[in-house]
Amino acid sequence: MTSNFFSLLLNGQIESAYFPSHDNLYCKFSVVCGADWAVVSGVEEGITQQSISSPTPSFTGQTDTLARPCVWNFPLDLAFKATNVYGWPQLILAVYGHDWLGRDVVRGYGAVRLPRTPGIHTIYAPMFVPLASSWINGFLSWVLGRLPEFRDSRFVGQSEGREVASVRSQGTVKITLSLGTKDLERFGYVNRPLKGK
Repeated sequence: MTSNFFSLLLNGQIESAYFPSHDNLYCKFSVVCGADWAVVSGVEEGITQQSISSPTPSFTGQTDTLARPCVWNFPLDLAFKATNVYGWPQLILAVYGHDWLGRDVVRGYGAVRLPRTPGIHTIYAPMFVPLASSWINGFLSWVLGRLPEFRDSRFVGQSEGREVASVRSQGTVKITLSLGTKDLERFGYVNRPLKGK
């Protein structure tokens, strides 16, 4: 008996974060996908433990700069089914830390689309923080200690409305994923790893 959907299996971890000027971080994550997709098993949203930066610096891998990572090694395990590749799943990340008064503040947002080829992938997700829309709002957020942040972190995975958001790059999150697909070729999609990788 043949199925009328294809499957995507994801297993991996949110390994670590590199934020040069911040410490004591944790990450909230969520998985978003299109209307033709359904999560069959696994947790779609979660939060990692809090981590203090490592005392020994290591190379970040993407930029080969020396940094002190916050290590989480938080597991991800999801299974999807779909009938269309439109709306391929994305992993949305929001990294938080404490300010000088001990309040939770956002340290970075990021979004990565899951790789389309099966195999083991290491992804470095660039992170960014929103900026105030005017210098007055920037001054007020500094005085009140309330930094700008998005109401819904899934906003960073959408294309609509993002062109008006002012952001600043800040930090990187390292993710290691192992992906497998099933029955994708039956729907007419050729999905093989690139040669030489």
